[in-house]
Amino acid sequence: MIVIAVTGGVACGKSTVARELKEALPSGRVRSFDADFAVKELMDDSAVLKAIKGIDGKSPELFENGELDKGKLRKRAFDNSEFRERLEEVLHPLVLDQASQFCDESRSVADVVLMEVPLLYEVEFPLARDLDLVVAASGETQRTRLQNERQLDRELADRIIASQLPVEEKIERGDIVVWNDGSREVLDDQIQHLAARCLPVFN
Repeated sequence: MIVIAVTGGVACGKSTVARELKEALPSGRVRSFDADFAVKELMDDSAVLKAIKGIDGKSPELFENGELDKGKLRKRAFDNSEFRERLEEVLHPLVLDQASQFCDESRSVADVVLMEVPLLYEVEFPLARDLDLVVAASGETQRTRLQNERQLDRELADRIIASQLPVEEKIERGDIVVWNDGSREVLDDQIQHLAARCLPVFN
């Protein structure tokens, strides 16, 4: 089994590449894990919500009628680096446990496992893998996508981009790079080329 970590900058198209690469490979022999989705599920866990509320004295302000306001949480996380680090200390060990269990369970049923981990390098996520696939785009493209597709204001978009390692550094650390800064046709060509390179794994 080959484990490929899929990472890259925010709004660079990691999920699109992971999904379409999986679709381009032999059906039923590829499994995929999404760390962002795992975090979203954890946000419904009562123990996690209790831990978030207890991070500091201002954390209870993120809740309204007992419900976590995820917009407020995101804004505070990118306004306050200390809060973000403590939030990551709550979430990342749990996500790592899920990721490790997913890989273990996949060994008997999959030839390729795609592990989408956006902050792979930022937090030195200790995921055992064979290759790192970096999906990258220019900073201006990231900013435009965050503003147009996620309806974020420019200031918050810039803070989110600045909170991550520069895309150039991620490219240097990766084994394979998909550059997603142009047309959809160019992206599709890169995914098909990558899928062709993976096919010998299935023989």
